Amino acid sequence: MKKKSLFFIMFCFFSFLISPAQNLKQPALDYLNQLNKPQSIKIFNPLPHLPPINQDTTNACWSFSTLSFVESEMLRLGRPAVRLAVMYPVYFAFVEKARRFVQTRGESRFAPGDLFTGVLGIIKQYGIVPMQAYKGQTRTCSTFNHTLLEKELQQLMRQVKELQIWDEDLVVAKIRQILDKHLGAPPQTFEFEGKKYTPVSFRNEVVNLPWDEYLMVTSFMYAPFYQFTELKVPDNWGHNNRYFNVPLDVFYEALKMAVQKGYTVGFDSDTGEPGRIGEVDAVFVPPFDIPSPFINQEAREFRFNNHSTTDDHLMHIIGYKQIDGQDWFLVKDSWRSAWLGQFKGYYFFHGDYIKLKVLAYVVHRDAVPTITEKIGE
Repeated sequence: MKKKSLFFIMFCFFSFLISPAQNLKQPALDYLNQLNKPQSIKIFNPLPHLPPINQDTTNACWSFSTLSFVESEMLRLGRPAVRLAVMYPVYFAFVEKARRFVQTRGESRFAPGDLFTGVLGIIKQYGIVPMQAYKGQTRTCSTFNHTLLEKELQQLMRQVKELQIWDEDLVVAKIRQILDKHLGAPPQTFEFEGKKYTPVSFRNEVVNLPWDEYLMVTSFMYAPFYQFTELKVPDNWGHNNRYFNVPLDVFYEALKMAVQKGYTVGFDSDTGEPGRIGEVDAVFVPPFDIPSPFINQEAREFRFNNHSTTDDHLMHIIGYKQIDGQDWFLVKDSWRSAWLGQFKGYYFFHGDYIKLKVLAYVVHRDAVPTITEKIGE
């Protein structure tokens, strides 16, 4: 009898923990039905992009999304359609994180996450290669899995800190041994369409983008508006302070106009919300979270400060459509939930979610003149 009573108490306890999350899905879906969700990708007239690829069991969304943005920029500017090697920035990001970890005597963050600024920084320092030249895995399996890689890297860095091995060359060499084991060594030279390249020459001659013309935009009250600031999230491990901070209405309207003018946008967002439902390809803000009219700068800041908005995931906006007066964005996504619905690798993002939950974005500066005209004032 005591066992039965204990079982009943435990059942009730865990039901209490689980049921609220389960019960939120149906009200969210009911609200979604009122919004007249987009029914196809075609209505967006998607901007040029390469097909989505699944990041599988990795934490490398930042590389998948940023390189997707770079690929689209190549297409916009008349460059060839080239699938870039998503694991190339991952490899060298870990190298640079290890280097900084040693330089700061273990105070710098060493983790798998990063941002678009990290990818662009790696491309600037190390160049880039096509996927055909670097698959980024030594396993025969066609999917990515970084479980063992991340475990071994973290074990090494714990030892470095515990034993105070502050020898930069030694630690970087050890890191590269692990990376070579799991990802393979990046090529120093390779052939592409009959010509020999290095990663740097491929960046300069084939990718050939105006790297200094890309702008990172954010919107938070913790820093003055119309100034560059640091995006204060854990994945900004390098403390990049080149995010231009603007009010929310400017942040949102500039993004929307950029997509309407034919520019794609890479963005960093929170994802752990009841309004993100992969089975129906939709991401939105249900009113039981916050009613649409109340989504403003203060609501956004409140969620960031209490950590209900966190730096979760990077994606790529490739289209815009207004339906019944509601803004919808077509988003290309590498996370597995984007493969649950009808449109594999895509989501339909409602404008309210962009306003409330997108932390920052990257775009060509010509796409956002209302912002760039404020730089340097």
